[in-house]
Amino acid sequence: MTEKSNDENQIPEFKQIISGYSDEELRKVLKKRKLYQKEAAEFAVEEAIKRGLIFSEQDLFAPEFQHEPEKFTLFPVVENKKAREKFRKSITRSLIILGTLPMVWGGMMIFKTQSIEGILIFLFGVSWSLISFKLMQSVNMKLINFLFLLLIVVVGYFVKIFVTMNYLKWIDVLFSAIVLGFIAYSIGFLGRLKD
Repeated sequence: MTEKSNDENQIPEFKQIISGYSDEELRKVLKKRKLYQKEAAEFAVEEAIKRGLIFSEQDLFAPEFQHEPEKFTLFPVVENKKAREKFRKSITRSLIILGTLPMVWGGMMIFKTQSIEGILIFLFGVSWSLISFKLMQSVNMKLINFLFLLLIVVVGYFVKIFVTMNYLKWIDVLFSAIVLGFIAYSIGFLGRLKD
């Protein structure tokens, strides 16, 4: 007699998750069933029938189970708490790493010229990284606003550099604008991930 492997005995993860949903969460899944994989959507319908939330698949034609098309928003809405947490941690890790760039640059300036500008750039990087680290623990709008303020300082510093350059190429300005735009978007999106 052959034994079944562990893989064959395991319940798929989506079944465990959907089974654990409250009735209200299950109704939300039914409403957005077209966004789910086919097997997960079918299991959600079976689970709803088993719980008596609907009596057959025909009930899904009722207005309460019709999915309204997503409206365009600058920042997508992340309903799942675990997904929000993952996005938040990913963005804040990126911001922490970004804060190391001015620390390294400021450190090199301090080492070469021992300038006050190098010290300020280094302290800016430390501040940016510390604030980003605090945001990894919990989203705080005051800290997000402070990051936006620091970003405005960066924009001012870039303008100063561009004004003092003898020969400015448009690609330098374009690249800087794109990078700063992505950073601003990341900070704004982080603010939307607040519970």
